[in-house]
This record gives sequence, structure tokens and C-alpha cells, in this order.
Amino acid sequence: MASQNLTSIRMQGFPLGIDPKYNNAMRSRCLLLNCLTTAYADLWKEMWNQEYKEETWSITDGRLKPFNTLTEEWTWETPLRNYFERRQALVEIDVISAMALGLTLEDLEMIYIIQFPVLQQNEDDTWYDQDGKIVFTCSKGLTGVGLDRPKWNEIRGEQKDENTFLGASETYTHTIDPAKSELYGGQQQVFNAPYTRCDRIADYRKAWAYFEKVFSCDKRQS
Repeated sequence: MASQNLTSIRMQGFPLGIDPKYNNAMRSRCLLLNCLTTAYADLWKEMWNQEYKEETWSITDGRLKPFNTLTEEWTWETPLRNYFERRQALVEIDVISAMALGLTLEDLEMIYIIQFPVLQQNEDDTWYDQDGKIVFTCSKGLTGVGLDRPKWNEIRGEQKDENTFLGASETYTHTIDPAKSELYGGQQQVFNAPYTRCDRIADYRKAWAYFEKVFSCDKRQS
């Protein structure tokens, strides 16, 4: 857009400021998702806030790294690395962003249902083990991640409920096909049953209820 077209009327439509009470929740999760290598160590330290250690997840799950272990100095253990916790951070960022921008939970759900059909398809057929690894996904953007469908159908075992497979055995060792992953080909992964699937709408609702309580207790003002 040319600068002469950036008028005051257009600028009024941009969300240029949010209540500071959302900052720590949003910034900590964004940093944990993105600061994956030593190249981001300086950014992590520059943006560090001691209050990040007080953040908590909207659900209780052993696959989620606790915030209270974070330190000002970046280490390899700092960022979110398993797929389950990275997904949970994205879910919570969606909710926090919607709240900060004045949307309702119904608005957020409608945006997801109408605008993101591919994401819905991927969510409906992505399965995680008990360490947060993806065991199977239909996502075309994650080629080489997890098992192919025939092997998945073989090892997933008995279904406990619509979102859980108990696994044909407690663990399954998978060797990554070099033809599917140039970087990780030949490496072995151990998948630990049971295998679970997430429900994004349900998780939005849990996170919304959780953060409503969190932010209603935050006394900081704009």
C-alpha cells in the first residue's frame, strides 16, 4: 500500500494497542514457539520477563513443559519442542488474541469453522503419543512425520473412545524413512501408547474459560 493511501480512516481499523494484561501470556507463548535455536538467545534474553515463570497452561497434561522452569538465559530446553505442546500454545494464542481484540468465543469458533477447513481436517486425524510426538497425521504439510496410514492402522490397537487408541502394544519403535525426511532419515522414534487426538473447539472453550478467570484477576490497566 502506498503511503498516501494510509489514511486516518484506514488506520482506525487496525488493532494498534491491547490491554497490557495480555502481554505476558501472549509474549511468553510466542517466544517459546519461535526461539528454537541459539540464534534467538539474544532475543529471548531481551524479551525476558520474570513473570513468564508464573504463566500456566489452560489444561493439565504431562506433555506440557511447565513455565516455572524457564530462565532468563536461553538453553536447548527452553522452547516448546514436542508437537502436542506446540499445538496447545497455538490454541491458547488464538484465544488470548481473540480476547485482546474484543472478539467473543463464538466469533473465534465461527472463524475456525468457516475459514480453516484444512486445519479442521488435519486436527480430526492427527494422533499424539504420551510424549507429545505425532504418531500419525493426514497433514500434507508434515510429510514424513509419524507413520504412514497402513502402519498406523496396524499399531493403533483397540479404540477406548473417539479420541483415544490404546495401542496394539505399549510402545512401537519407528525408523524414519530417509526418502521422506532428508534431515531425520534413519533415526528411530519410540511411540508410547495410548494415542490421543485433540478437539480444537473443545480446547478453545476450555482455554477461554480458563483465561477469563486469569485476566479478570489481573488488575493492570491500559
